[in-house]
Amino acid sequence: MLRKLGRNKEVLSDAALEIVAARFRALGDPTRLKLVQLLFDGEQSVLELCNLTQMSQANISKHLSILSEQGLLARRKEGLYVFYSIADQSLYDLCSLVCESLSERFSRAQQEFKSTKPQLARNLAKRQK
Repeated sequence: MLRKLGRNKEVLSDAALEIVAARFRALGDPTRLKLVQLLFDGEQSVLELCNLTQMSQANISKHLSILSEQGLLARRKEGLYVFYSIADQSLYDLCSLVCESLSERFSRAQQEFKSTKPQLARNLAKRQK
């Protein structure tokens, strides 16, 4: 999967990069992220997830299937019900890292906006005169 590059750097093979990209594609949908977020609270049945999201069973099942195929969720059948839970514990860390990064980014942008707001107001006032 890894091959050596100059200066002791390693890069993933094209096949490995496709596997990584498939995992990111699975997480690249807001509905799937919502389902993952709900499953952070613990195992849920498809019916429970339908009730929580107000989405159809077919739609929820399709998204859960994609996440399961990528090894992100575990699936358990009990009678007529199917239950899902987080299978890949790294999801917690990944979501936390992304949310922290976005929070920092938007916090910096907000600070920049606040520092330029008085200047913007002055410029607008000059234009209106």
